[in-house]
Amino acid sequence: MAHIEIYKIKGRKYRYEINNYRVGKKVKHKKKYLGPVDPINNRKNPNAGRKPVIFIREIKDEEIKILEIAKKSNDAFTRDRAKILFLSSQKNSSKQIAAKLTFDERKVRTAIKTFNLQGLQSLQRRKAPGAIPKFTPTIKQGILMHFSKEPRSFGEAFSTWTLPRFRKHLIEYNVVDNISIEQLRQIIYQAGGKLKRSKRWQYSPDKEFGKKNNE
Repeated sequence: MAHIEIYKIKGRKYRYEINNYRVGKKVKHKKKYLGPVDPINNRKNPNAGRKPVIFIREIKDEEIKILEIAKKSNDAFTRDRAKILFLSSQKNSSKQIAAKLTFDERKVRTAIKTFNLQGLQSLQRRKAPGAIPKFTPTIKQGILMHFSKEPRSFGEAFSTWTLPRFRKHLIEYNVVDNISIEQLRQIIYQAGGKLKRSKRWQYSPDKEFGKKNNE
C-alpha cells in the first residue's frame, strides 16, 4: 500500500511516496521522491519574470508612407527599423520579428520602444556623444543679434556687413573667440539672413574723404 510521508532536510520539507511490500516474512519500503512541499520557484503569477509583449502604437497614414520609403533606404539602420515597425504593426511579437529578420530580440524591442516615444525620428541613428558644440544656441543668438544691426550703430565706417568684416567685428566684441567664414555663413543662412557682396570702394570716417577721393 502506498502513502505520502514528509521528511525535513536542512530546514526544508520534502514529500515522498512510500510503497510497502513484503519479501518473505520481512516488510520493505520503496521511496519515490515527489518534490518539495513549498517549491522555491513557485509563483502565483505564471508569467512572472517574462518580458511583456510590446507592439508599436497605431501608425498614421502619413507615417505609413514614410515607413514604406524607409524600408528601401540605403541606410541599413533606417531600413532595419522600418521593417521591424511594419512587422510589429501586424501584431508579430518581438521574438517572432527577431526570428523572421534574424535580428537580436533586444534590437527589436529597442526599435519599438523608441518609435513609441519619438515617432519617425527614431528612424535616424543618433549621433554618438562627443565634444560639446562650440557654437551653442546662446552664442548663435548673439551672432544674429549683432548681424541684425547696422554696422554704423557700432561705430563702424561702413553701412553693410560682409563676411570678413562681420567675422572681425564678432571677435573684437568678444562674441566668439574665433570662427571660420564658412561657419559664420551657415549660421546666418540657416536663420534666413543674407549678406551683400563687398563693395569695391571703401568708407572712411573722414568727413573730407569724398572730396579728397575726387581730387
